[in-house]
Formats: sequence, C-alpha cells, structure tokens
Amino acid sequence: MKIVKFSSGLGNQVFYYLFFLFLKNKYSNESIYGYYLKKDLKNHNGLEVSKVFAVNLPKATFLSNLVSLCCHVLYKLGIKRYMEPCDPCKKNAILYCAYYQDQKYFLDNISKIKFRKIDLDDTNKQILELILNTNSVSLHVRRGDYLNAENIKIYGNIATKDYYREAIKKVISQMNNPYFFIFSNDIEWCKKNLDIKNAIFVQNNRGANSYIDMFLMSKCKGNILANSSFSYWGAMLNENDNKIVIYPQKWNNISTPDIFPQNWIGL
Repeated sequence: MKIVKFSSGLGNQVFYYLFFLFLKNKYSNESIYGYYLKKDLKNHNGLEVSKVFAVNLPKATFLSNLVSLCCHVLYKLGIKRYMEPCDPCKKNAILYCAYYQDQKYFLDNISKIKFRKIDLDDTNKQILELILNTNSVSLHVRRGDYLNAENIKIYGNIATKDYYREAIKKVISQMNNPYFFIFSNDIEWCKKNLDIKNAIFVQNNRGANSYIDMFLMSKCKGNILANSSFSYWGAMLNENDNKIVIYPQKWNNISTPDIFPQNWIGL
C-alpha cells in the first residue's frame, strides 16, 4: 500500500496527481491511494484538480485513511520510516506527503493533464478572444496568503517590483507590441505598483472560479510567473510552440526545485 497526501491549492494538487502517476508506474504491483486533507483543502477552494482537469484521482478508503493517521502519529513519535516527506524511492514508505516538485516525477505524464471543457461567461470569452488575437503575455502577481508572516519567510522578497520590471523589459525586447494580461489576488496593488503599457487587468475570477485564470494564462503567447505553482502550471500547460516564459530564478528562500524547462528564462 502506498498513499499520496493531497493538500494546498490547485497548482500543488497537479504536482500531487502527477506524483501519484509516478508511484503507480514505479510500484505497479501495489495499490496507490489518496489521502485528502479536507481542512487544508478547504483553505484553497477545496479539491480542484479533478474538477478542472480530466483526471482520475486515487481512491481513499476507511483503511487507507486510518493507515495515514497512524503514519502521522508514528512520525511524531520518532518512527519516521513509514511517512516519507522527501525520498519516494524508499520502499518501506507508505505515506508520501511532500510537494515532489521535480521534473523526474512528472515529465513523462504531463500530456495526461488536460483541461475539462470550461463554460466561460461573457467577460471571460472577451478576455480569451483578446488573448488569442494579440501578442498576449500573462503576468501573475501572488499576494494574499504570501503576505502572512510565516509565508514571507519562505516566499517573500522574490517576485519583487524590480523582478516584474525586468521581466517586462525582456518580453518587450523579444515580442512586438505585447499585451500584458495581469492576473492577481491583489489587482489594486498591481494597478498602483506596475506601470505597464497595454495592460489588461483580469479581475473577475474569484474563489471557486479562480481556476479560470490558469486556463486563460495557458492560452497566452507568453507568461511571466510569480514564484507560485499556480502560474507555473499556467505556463507549463501553454501549448504555444514559441512561447516566452520568464520565472523568478530563486523560487523560494529555502531551495529552488528542478522544474523549469531549459528554454525558460530565469531572472
């Protein structure tokens, strides 16, 4: 038995799902289950990955949930071999609970991540039409929970105003007459702090509909990322052959994962 913990927001849920597929291939003779932390998922619009993408999640049973709880208890007691936050290759591990942000865990299965059919309202239809008919570049600014004291230590002072200025300059140097589509959970901050020509502020998708922003990002000709898995997948699922993707070379204040294609530009 192997169990993958699902928590956090949509971007990280995609990483969890792809890691589940990795385990499914690696341990083909074992049953792989999901462990869904409802309390944590509730803070991030719930379990979205199966709502947004055409995927089949691992099932959870009473027994698999009980085993997951036991692994947590044993881990706290110092018996750590059954709960693996780091190395998925340890055979005796049962519960896998890290983000597993590494290309070796997901590159082989990215093609299996496809958006479900999304019914767009009139506003989003108009935005999509603009995206498809201009040299569109998504620009994502994540604030909100990133401003919490604990998160600032991990994610703060990375995707700064200077970073966005340099990213915009880089795009302008490589793309003729770009239009910047600004996605953020703090649009007012963006309007006050980002002086951008040809800017369209996308501010109509909130709460349960916020996943539409990721879909719209994926349709742009280029992407400027925040240090966020949400905009990462917006760019990664972008199928434009000549897309320009710019990301913060420092992803967080702990370590930078191996998740970036070589043709992306780190600043």
